[in-house]
Amino acid sequence: MTDPGAPLLETRGLSKVYGRFTALHPTDITVEEGSIHGFLGKNGAGKSTLVKLIAGSERPTAGQILFRGEDITHLPLVRRRELGIHLLSQHAEVVADLSVAENLLLPDYPRRGPFVDRRAMNARARELLDRYDVPFPVDQPAGSLSAPDQRRLGIVRTLVGESALVMLDEPTTALSQEERSSLFDWVRSLNAGGQTFVFISHFNNEIQAICNRATVLRDGHVVADGADPRTMGSAEISELVVGTAVDEFVRRPRTAEQERLVVTDLVTEGVGPLSFSVGAGEIVGFVGLPGSGAQESARAVAGLRPVQSGSVVLDGRELRLGDVRGALDSGMAYLTNDRHGEGIVGPMSVRESLRMGNWPSRGGLLSEAEVTRTYDKYHSRMHFRVAGPDQPIEELSGGNQQKIILGRLLAREPVVLILDEPTLGVDVSTKEEVHRLIDELTDSGLAVILLAYDTDEMVRMVDRVVAFTDGKVTGELVGAEISADAILARLHHQSELADA
Repeated sequence: MTDPGAPLLETRGLSKVYGRFTALHPTDITVEEGSIHGFLGKNGAGKSTLVKLIAGSERPTAGQILFRGEDITHLPLVRRRELGIHLLSQHAEVVADLSVAENLLLPDYPRRGPFVDRRAMNARARELLDRYDVPFPVDQPAGSLSAPDQRRLGIVRTLVGESALVMLDEPTTALSQEERSSLFDWVRSLNAGGQTFVFISHFNNEIQAICNRATVLRDGHVVADGADPRTMGSAEISELVVGTAVDEFVRRPRTAEQERLVVTDLVTEGVGPLSFSVGAGEIVGFVGLPGSGAQESARAVAGLRPVQSGSVVLDGRELRLGDVRGALDSGMAYLTNDRHGEGIVGPMSVRESLRMGNWPSRGGLLSEAEVTRTYDKYHSRMHFRVAGPDQPIEELSGGNQQKIILGRLLAREPVVLILDEPTLGVDVSTKEEVHRLIDELTDSGLAVILLAYDTDEMVRMVDRVVAFTDGKVTGELVGAEISADAILARLHHQSELADA
């Protein structure tokens, strides 16, 4: 029996223990109906565990979950979805080869006899898209939608059954600043209509921009619940998350004395010809809207995208274009922004993941001792939180997975490191650790290309900014010219060109 005066969601003493590891200590939180409630915390703080327990994909060790006053602790996931509780992961939950309409109504398609009634299905899908102000065609393949539109499609799909609580796990992953703003505006409009959200993010400014309540977790404990993040400063939020004041790292600008990577007249599909260079010990930021050529050129240089013409020269030696293995063996390493699709093999252990594709051997056999030494080195250096070296990487939080992927690349001792969103899903303190580590590596001559949608991260880390528009290099910022406003002005100009 539901209680009309009760909060939408409450947890009482909710905890989760895996063997000897306590992921979530007894937790009491409240989510009010009609709110956008933020969950913050470092990697491994317990955020993902908490939302999985609420959604029903994990079972608690102890405690209760109350939904509108009703105890749902032992209800299965399917029953909770029927009540309107949905969790959307940071990876778009769409079936790429199915149409928008098929995704929206899966699996309850309207039928005419034994066949799917496609006219009725498309009409129902169009009605849903119109209701939630999402304009894309119902017969369009879902995989062809942009990343933010796939996020929207996933959210609308949860709303089909009149969802009461939608939990969004880092929904802005890999979105540009403009795409994030658009998604926020849309979520606010749904919230204005009464929809309740839980919003998980590592970005303080996102929580402040969209949430009216927040819960902060630290090491599996709730350290704040129900606070209004709009009344708090970013430093105050960071201190709650970390437990101490967070010292933001700002790199000392450098001028490269010699070129390490030289790209000339590079042409890949829809991009080029373009030329640029990166010096030894230099960090160069690539900025551009999706499809501008920034990411495309970085992937082409790393051998991950077919190249039609041009040259890539590393330390005076021309590389074979489109050859991933050759690029790796020459000292090039690329950190993907798609860790699930390209970065990890889920069942593989943490220690194996650190040497994947770079297996050490002795006498023709795998050197288990060297694999263990690599784990010990990067566990100490990267501070990833794991139950042990043999824990499957798929069980870790996204931020800890990101650290391990970066550790795997560093274990190759690269001379050029291409970082596509290196702090994706990483908490505020770990972000600064990664920044300091990258800066330290450039002391020995490592050349770095950085792609980051967080303009603050770009400003604090790079020596030069190269701007891309319509597949071409269209400008450069150096030294004192580099600011958040200058970068956003470049992006705004690109947007105006795209709309023209």
